[in-house]
Amino acid sequence: LMRYMNPWTLPAWAWWSAWAVTRAGVGFWDHLVIMLVKMSKAKLLPTRSDPDKPVRFVPTWGCMASMVYLGINSFLEYLFVLNLTFYLWHSDAVPKTAGELGLVNTAVALYVMFAAMDVVYAPCHRFLHWAPVYPYVHKHHHRQVFPAQGYLDAGNEHPIEQVVGLSSTWFGVYCAVYLTGAHAATIFAFFNIHAALAMLNHSPYDIEFSVLGFTYSVGAHEMHHRCFTINYAQYFMFWDVAMGTWVNYEADHRAAMKAAKYSASYMGPRAKKAAKDVPPIVNANAATNVSNTSAETKKAA
Repeated sequence: LMRYMNPWTLPAWAWWSAWAVTRAGVGFWDHLVIMLVKMSKAKLLPTRSDPDKPVRFVPTWGCMASMVYLGINSFLEYLFVLNLTFYLWHSDAVPKTAGELGLVNTAVALYVMFAAMDVVYAPCHRFLHWAPVYPYVHKHHHRQVFPAQGYLDAGNEHPIEQVVGLSSTWFGVYCAVYLTGAHAATIFAFFNIHAALAMLNHSPYDIEFSVLGFTYSVGAHEMHHRCFTINYAQYFMFWDVAMGTWVNYEADHRAAMKAAKYSASYMGPRAKKAAKDVPPIVNANAATNVSNTSAETKKAA
């Protein structure tokens, strides 16, 4: 156990100091990402753009469960960083010098990491929404129906869920290392990009883009928080199409909930009837083409 708690065999003062540095780094990165998004003059999601129709906001501070979970998760994330850096430094399978950089172990490896991570994360995320499991683990994260606080909303989850997410990330790293010989710099970049996108996924900004199947949409994740049984993936929404759980963005609450009832994981009383009907909003093509989602967003707005 101590090998994983302190792989670098740091003295106590150094271990705690490194934890403080990582927390400061997370806070800095969170604020920097949001600042850059604001500077880009990114638009707010349609649900957040009407001052006459404010959305429900659940504060983090003051909730004992949130404070405890964020505290525990800060150490889980720290242990992840310690073990990841130790692995990168000591593994012979991970190239580290500038001369070893190449197309396959950078761009291709980065793509593999995101794809492999989501192939594990999406079904695990769906499992956490299974009725017998949901109230005990994932329900807390869905207290925030309209995420807006970046890291505070992203990291405010049950520690078991945090372990699931970190394990998915490890899986992505291992796949890239053994399939592409991922460079240490690529893995470092992946970790920071992944963190930034996770923060943005819990912000009010309408950010979306698509690259060779890598489909990122903050609106898609907002739909997940609002409707629960849809859009489980983070970056490769193709996995939702495969599971039958992809639904386009809808600003109108009734339209969004109506679309969610056609999801393959919907467990409501109309589930059997919905399965026989033709879904009016679900569009598999939108998951591989963000422009479709953008059109739906503008239409809904």
